[in-house]
Amino acid sequence: MLTERGIQVASLHYPHLSHSEIFQSVDDFYRRFYFRASKIAAIANEMIRSPEVLRRRLREGLEFFRFLRERRAAAL
Repeated sequence: MLTERGIQVASLHYPHLSHSEIFQSVDDFYRRFYFRASKIAAIANEMIRSPEVLRRRLREGLEFFRFLRERRAAAL
């Protein structure tokens, strides 16, 4: 599910997990996955080898940080 601003929200409800816990867990997952040393090294290696990939990855990185910032603002 997306908000009117395009922010992903958890539409699942479980008796033992609150909406905010699910929302925060998704954020934690993204951060743990993309900020691993091996993932950063693989992305940097791709960027060094190709100017096209460099431009694409920089654009994706900006979008990713914007996504995280907007999710954080939506959680408040």
